[in-house]
Amino acid sequence: MLLTSSSPRPLVLDLDGTLLRTDTFHEMMAQVLRKKPWVLFLLPFWLWKSRAYAKVRLAEHAELDPSILPYNPVLLAFAEKEAQSGRSLLLATGTNQTVAESIASHFGFFQEVIGSDLQTNMTGLKKQQALLVRFGAQGFDYAGDSSIDTHIWQVCAKALVVHPKRGVLKAAANLKDPSDLDYFPREKKRSWALLQALRPFFWSLNLWLLPSWPLIILWSAFTSGLLITGDLLNLYRARVSKSHSSQFAEGHLHLITAFFLSALLLSFPLLVFMLRAPWEGFIALVYTPLFMVIDRLTRPLHPGVRWTILGVSQLLALSIFAS
Repeated sequence: MLLTSSSPRPLVLDLDGTLLRTDTFHEMMAQVLRKKPWVLFLLPFWLWKSRAYAKVRLAEHAELDPSILPYNPVLLAFAEKEAQSGRSLLLATGTNQTVAESIASHFGFFQEVIGSDLQTNMTGLKKQQALLVRFGAQGFDYAGDSSIDTHIWQVCAKALVVHPKRGVLKAAANLKDPSDLDYFPREKKRSWALLQALRPFFWSLNLWLLPSWPLIILWSAFTSGLLITGDLLNLYRARVSKSHSSQFAEGHLHLITAFFLSALLLSFPLLVFMLRAPWEGFIALVYTPLFMVIDRLTRPLHPGVRWTILGVSQLLALSIFAS
């Protein structure tokens, strides 16, 4: 891991998944889900036109607060130290230009921001060309996290690989000598964060009243889906309060994972309940908004009190379901 540097070369930082533990596009989706959920139905049409266009349109309906976003603390501390030493820092990202500028302004140490606009999605080869025009080959160091960043690592002097996705570190190592590569590992493994997000301890309630393993599995999945949906809906409150946070609020898991799991773990059990018996599906449908309200109201409470209340509500629902 890179801790010190005396390089006079400019340091270029990616934003999503690098300086940030999260993705600003997904952050805007989560905010829209909470405030204007109907806007999400327009998202496929915007993406069909282009991803750059979708970023601009989504930014019109969401305003991120840079002060509460989950940043990578090690990389951020390194960047601040480099800036204080007089090194030039640049933010180059696929994030919408306006959103990227607001985040850069929050820190105040970036000399320039290169982001996406209505026509250009500033990632991969397009970002490579933009940086080559400014600095030339080997004229800068670059911090990124994904396979698309290999385009930039091919032409930069030093590669900083931050919280890489599967196979990315190996790809970067194939491009750079060990002396020209620095690795910033994750603070928490994704597999452990995912297990925590599912809250398997809460599944034990289903063992008490449900008569069969298929129903236990379905209700366990349904329960996890409800809790992850609650994580999405309470993302802002969790970060502002800085207590009783979730794996998604802290950035240990990407928000797109929350969207996927929420949809899958709610829709599949509901469909099965409906096919088994309409009455079972009706109970689950009615229980969903009630659980969301209880979940939201109890999040500020002490964890012991919160989980006791949620457990009682779950047992009551299961009692009715199993009767």
